Amino acid sequence: MSDYIAEFIINIWVSFLFLILANGKLNRRSFRYSYLLQILSVLVLAECALLLDVMQAPVIIKSLTILLVLHYLYTCIFFTFQISNLFWVVIFCIVELASKFTATIFPVEWLHTDADGMLTDHAVQSSVTILYLLTLTVLTSILLCFSSRAFKLSRTEKIIFVLLSVLCIVIENLIVAGQVNIHTGSPETYADLLSAICFLILILFVSLTIYLYHLGIEREKNIQLSRQQLLSEMERKQYDQIISSISELRYLKHDISNHLDTLHALMVNHAYPEAEAFIRDLTTTVNNNHYILASGNSTVDSILTNKLIQCKSAQIQVEYSVFLPDSIPLSDIELCSLLGNLFDNAIEACEQLPETEQRSIDFSMKPFQNMLSIVISNRTNGNYRIDKKNHFLSTKTIEDTPEHGLGLSRIQSIVNDHNGIFNIQPTTDTFMIQILLPLK
Repeated sequence: MSDYIAEFIINIWVSFLFLILANGKLNRRSFRYSYLLQILSVLVLAECALLLDVMQAPVIIKSLTILLVLHYLYTCIFFTFQISNLFWVVIFCIVELASKFTATIFPVEWLHTDADGMLTDHAVQSSVTILYLLTLTVLTSILLCFSSRAFKLSRTEKIIFVLLSVLCIVIENLIVAGQVNIHTGSPETYADLLSAICFLILILFVSLTIYLYHLGIEREKNIQLSRQQLLSEMERKQYDQIISSISELRYLKHDISNHLDTLHALMVNHAYPEAEAFIRDLTTTVNNNHYILASGNSTVDSILTNKLIQCKSAQIQVEYSVFLPDSIPLSDIELCSLLGNLFDNAIEACEQLPETEQRSIDFSMKPFQNMLSIVISNRTNGNYRIDKKNHFLSTKTIEDTPEHGLGLSRIQSIVNDHNGIFNIQPTTDTFMIQILLPLK
């Protein structure tokens, strides 16, 4: 009975070390009593391991069941699903095998401890167990010192990684088990040979793991670079829209000069009814086709003018209030990207509504307690798409395309660069974004 209690305590220690490693390396899901549930899961894992011990299951079955399958299920429950989950599960499994190898082979090979005594003498077993737990604790602490970086693998690379991991774990378990059997009666030559093979396989696996890790990091860098290129393309489109808006204003200025000449001619000829009709038609044309803002900032005026025109063509009602301070803490490029993406997201959401009467956008931009407040609210159908990191995705693009949610990501990046506050308030029928930027 005491042996089972000791084994249960050892299993709890091993599972608890994995809990610490997982919380230090993986992205934890946010829900109530997360740590309490994780501690309960540690007890469940330890109980499962003890059950396998009672059933006298082979070491390979125990390693594959507890260290790989159950630990991986634990990460899927309490952490966001990523390839790094499996990576750290496998790494911990290898570390556990390395600790077991050190605790069982080191005393026999280098300290010339009697192998039969390790299996029967309780004092020797206790020393071996302490060495095993101490080695596992030290190696786990070393793993926690390594930086956690996001990396991605293709489907084929994931399959190869899993197969290599399982194969190496099986071989390592066979070798460790063979070592113990050999030292109970087989020649020491075979033991030395198996020790060398075990060491080489361990080195091989570590090398492959490091290679795959760096391969994944490089792929993540390439994805980030693609995202930056897409962001640059989006900002270029916003800039082109501003240029188009400025050109339209120039045409309007030229047209007004011609209209004024015509109106002057009518007045000189005392054609007052025709002049009145001309003014009425001109006013209607300008109101239907042009929006002219005069906030005092040409960049803001150009962006909002262009977006108001887009809203007009999409049959979206817009209420706006713009009062700008003397100095805005954003560059023209940042202003263009920020306001452009805010309106693009709002317009996209409104276009999802089938009834044009429901389409509306409220926008305000004004100083507030030594900060620049930007608030935009739009009607929505309430169907939001959220990724595994709780980021809002576009409802217009195809899933898994790299431009997913880049607009909001770019907005938040600009706000963070200026130590601002970014808040999203989604409801069933409205979507509101609130931004506060410190004024210099």
